[in-house]
Amino acid sequence: MYNEFKDAISAVGLIPPDNIPMGKIIAFAGYQKLKTNKAARCFLFPDGRSGWFMDYSTGLFEVWQSERATPYSKEERQAFREQCERDRVAREAEQVQAREQAIKKALTIWQRAIYTDSDNEYLYRKKVQPHGAKTGDSGNLKGVLILPIYDKDLKLVNLQFIQADGEKRFLSGGKKKNCFWWLGKKSKQNARILIAEGFATAASLQQQTGLQVFIAFDAGNLINVAKIVRAKNPDAEMIIAGDNDVSGTGQTAARAAALAVSGKYLIPPQVGQDWNDAINAGVML
Repeated sequence: MYNEFKDAISAVGLIPPDNIPMGKIIAFAGYQKLKTNKAARCFLFPDGRSGWFMDYSTGLFEVWQSERATPYSKEERQAFREQCERDRVAREAEQVQAREQAIKKALTIWQRAIYTDSDNEYLYRKKVQPHGAKTGDSGNLKGVLILPIYDKDLKLVNLQFIQADGEKRFLSGGKKKNCFWWLGKKSKQNARILIAEGFATAASLQQQTGLQVFIAFDAGNLINVAKIVRAKNPDAEMIIAGDNDVSGTGQTAARAAALAVSGKYLIPPQVGQDWNDAINAGVML
């Protein structure tokens, strides 16, 4: 049963934890995240025959039951539903608490951080300006680029940290879905707004075009941010600047976001490029 549960977790692209004790919620790395990440959760019920797993970073939630020779009885199915409901309530309470803690931590770190300059190693390598980004002046955050993440009510709810080598992470438990940051101001003369996945891409676009650019922080969030921006800017021309991923993820997400808001989408000419790569190679939007 134990291995079947781990196989079910692996089937959706997650790497299950090595040890999954029964009756205990276990945190492990989210989809395509480093092992230090704790965005995913799994729970194996005390009977060892059923459980659930989820990923806060993607919104995934799956319920699992092992196969057995005889069908589950009516009483067993009812007990399972009741257990799932209790766990759902517990998960939601845990998520609320984690998000509240992340907000407090984000505010503290952001207030203590200092505004960075273009000498920051990551900015220098990407050939972009800071645009109001910050960094730490000591300790583990020294030299690390720190970006604010706001919800639709423009409340600071999370931070992104970018190392010099481009490694990215967020505050554990912090909200990212339906959240964003933006660079530049909306032009009254040309009501055109861009939406991109990452900071460096958005910064390159803003510097080349002078337009306001929103950062969605990942491909899956493009459509969510596009809908929020559209609601606040009903008459604006919206362009989703997607990545040209080998996997096709960036292109698919950009197309879906554009369709959802009656906008357009643009993809860099070469596979493997984002718009930071393309602009630095001389491509004009």
